[in-house]
Amino acid sequence: MRILIFILLINFSFAQNADEIINRTIEVVEENDKKLENISGEFKLKVVLDYNLTVKKGNYEFLYDVKFENGVIKDRKLVSTPSDVDSSSLMIAKQIEKVRREESLKIKNLVFPFLRVGSDLTEKKINFKFNGTEKLSGKNCFVIKVDYKVKSDTSSSEGTGKIWIDQRSYLPVRCEYDVTYNSKRFGKNQSKQFLDVSSFNGILLPARNEVQVFPKILFVKFGTVKIVYEAINVTFFLK
Repeated sequence: MRILIFILLINFSFAQNADEIINRTIEVVEENDKKLENISGEFKLKVVLDYNLTVKKGNYEFLYDVKFENGVIKDRKLVSTPSDVDSSSLMIAKQIEKVRREESLKIKNLVFPFLRVGSDLTEKKINFKFNGTEKLSGKNCFVIKVDYKVKSDTSSSEGTGKIWIDQRSYLPVRCEYDVTYNSKRFGKNQSKQFLDVSSFNGILLPARNEVQVFPKILFVKFGTVKIVYEAINVTFFLK
């Protein structure tokens, strides 16, 4: 009986630690995103479309010039395309070129997608679990597992993930997520995300973001499409 109580206390302690680590990391990320509001600059964005489908295979690399002001993307110009690109991939590349309204470099929603929810939720469950420590990119990291489910009247999102957090600074280093979306309009879809976060002169930015989607025909998956975004040659200045 004493052993059982001890195990329960240990598990409760780890759960507390996981919540504390995540809360501290959220604070650090919010501080970082606040700094971005006073920063402008430019960088190169490399985008790779990789198809591994039963009906199509290929790998195409595109390059964009990106300019931002006060942490908000102002211009993203497609400057390089592969000579053998097909029309559908070029169309996707041109869609990426378009800048969405108030598109930001802030990383909070990328690192913590389960916090990016609306106010019309009917269900919200988020659980964190301490999963030990690992060394990643030369940093000693906490590893936190997350399971979450959020639901509204029109859509739901359910996923699992892992977050690597620098033990010294509480800065996120890497995130991995496997998420299933379900909506009345688009049905059920799965995606995976692999995000690497790096410091550029003390400011955290998404250095590499890989998104995997799994197209379906009549509910049957027929392969994988990977889209990889990589920021290079970042230069900026404080206002």
